[in-house]
Amino acid sequence: MMTWVYALPAWFLMPASVIVMCALSVLALSITRRRLTRNDLITHNDVAGAILAMLGTVLAVMMSFMVAGVWQQYDSAGESTQTEASALADLYHIANAMPAAQRARIQTGVDRYISQLESDEWPLMRRGLESWTAFQTAYQIQDAVIDYKPAVPGTRLVQPQALTYVATFLDARRQRLYDNASGIPSVLWSTMLVVGVITIFFSFYFKVERPIAQYIMVAALTAVITLIYILIAELDYPFRGDIAIGPDAYVHVYNSLHHIGFR
Repeated sequence: MMTWVYALPAWFLMPASVIVMCALSVLALSITRRRLTRNDLITHNDVAGAILAMLGTVLAVMMSFMVAGVWQQYDSAGESTQTEASALADLYHIANAMPAAQRARIQTGVDRYISQLESDEWPLMRRGLESWTAFQTAYQIQDAVIDYKPAVPGTRLVQPQALTYVATFLDARRQRLYDNASGIPSVLWSTMLVVGVITIFFSFYFKVERPIAQYIMVAALTAVITLIYILIAELDYPFRGDIAIGPDAYVHVYNSLHHIGFR
């Protein structure tokens, strides 16, 4: 539901959203104050206070769970990329125990796969897609390991271990793509937005002697809620937006395998 936020840079989206939402809430407060008499504010003050406290608690709990949930998903997605990259490195190294033809097939496949992730799949993932060429290369690597037929008894343990690394990186790949495609359901976003709007609206019913003070308090409340919503949206899909997880783990593995950047 909130994938549109990735079309704008975070440095622009956050302040722009706060300014727009604060302007709307202050405008709504101004209209409400004109329609409510002094007696209306006094009459409803106690009732509004109890309702606002309840709504504020519900909203705070929901936002806390959302922030914790998307951060855990973001952190887990980062671990998945590291797991995939590490399994590729282990597979590359264990291929050294295989005959030259098989070793070249596997190691060339790993190099090509990492290159395709960086140049092809990662840009596609920012739009919620995946690379067909990277998919094909991943399973070509699996086929290369399966086709290996150990001729020397001492090397028969190499293939099962290599297949373990293949299964690990393919599982991590599937998890990465799943994390990039799944987000907070629309019904949860709708619920949070409605509760947030109602919470701000009920804050209009409190009697404040100096109107400017109420405007500041309502604007501050709106700004906090808006910033947290944008933060949740930015973290919701961990491979999109300005704070997206990049292919750094794979680049590091490639550089390590080919001794690039060492002194």
